[in-house]
Amino acid sequence: MSDDRNVKSCWIVTDGTTGMLKQSIAVAKSLNIEPAILQAHPTPILRVFPTLAKIPTWRLTMGRSPSWIRGPYPDYIISCGRRMAGLSIGLRRISKGRSKTIHIQDPGISPNYFDVLVVPSHDKIAASEQNFSNLVISTGSLSWLVKKQIMAGKSDMKERFGPLDSPQIVVMLGGNNKRYRVSASIVEKLAHDIFDYAQHKNARLIIIPSRRTPKKARMLFEALDKDKKHIFWDGAHGNPYPDILSIADEIIVTSDSVNMVTEACLLGKPVFVAHWGEEHGRLAKFHTIMNNSGFTRPLLQAGEAFKPKILNQMPQIAQKITAILNR
Repeated sequence: MSDDRNVKSCWIVTDGTTGMLKQSIAVAKSLNIEPAILQAHPTPILRVFPTLAKIPTWRLTMGRSPSWIRGPYPDYIISCGRRMAGLSIGLRRISKGRSKTIHIQDPGISPNYFDVLVVPSHDKIAASEQNFSNLVISTGSLSWLVKKQIMAGKSDMKERFGPLDSPQIVVMLGGNNKRYRVSASIVEKLAHDIFDYAQHKNARLIIIPSRRTPKKARMLFEALDKDKKHIFWDGAHGNPYPDILSIADEIIVTSDSVNMVTEACLLGKPVFVAHWGEEHGRLAKFHTIMNNSGFTRPLLQAGEAFKPKILNQMPQIAQKITAILNR
């Protein structure tokens, strides 16, 4: 008979942003906790100045305050993203320390405002790990996916995309983001590079676009497939991701998404990053770390020998978080 006294309660407080919610769920799952997912939108001023939430009676959310904000409060509160930092600080205050807070991503303020702060190694604050005992460093983003879970879908993928009588290269296409717009010339060069590599390997491409993939990119990739050898998911019939990774011999991921690159590395298969263009800042640092750590290679180096590492970080991250929370 289980001891319910050891079962921890947990809130994930989110504004609904998919990537951030996924990372919050990944932390909860790694801690073996079933969270309640609560949606809230911090006030505009709190998004910019999150430490104001420490002021007694300071308003935390837009519109009518949700009923749950008055408690009872859980053991843990998980949040993700700079704009949610103020809510985490405010809930820590009004719970009077009842709830321990776990925040993900650099909040732009001191880690001391949270019980645990989890940041990727490409964030600037990661360099301060020795100065803050509550800082946990990840490689890339956090994912709830595990190799066993992805490989469980292999038989379905074989049936859907078979026969697999040649090497299979899964291509994960991203697209426009807040850093840059993907131009027609960039798409054309990238598409030709990918098709040339597939021809060199005598491989079939299985191309999975995202919602951010420009329409012109989809049209160009389809136009280059003159022999109809390759597969281009139409976006309408059952998204095969992430199960599609199970039948990949190699994976190509565009450079715009930390999440896609990180998840592609979960299986230990060769992952090649197709760069839309020259990256800068945090994203450039991320790709340098992934390359130097043996998880990825640039697509232009795809012909070189490459024995990739498996990225399996969630058990270690959970262990570090638990140790901090139990101090």
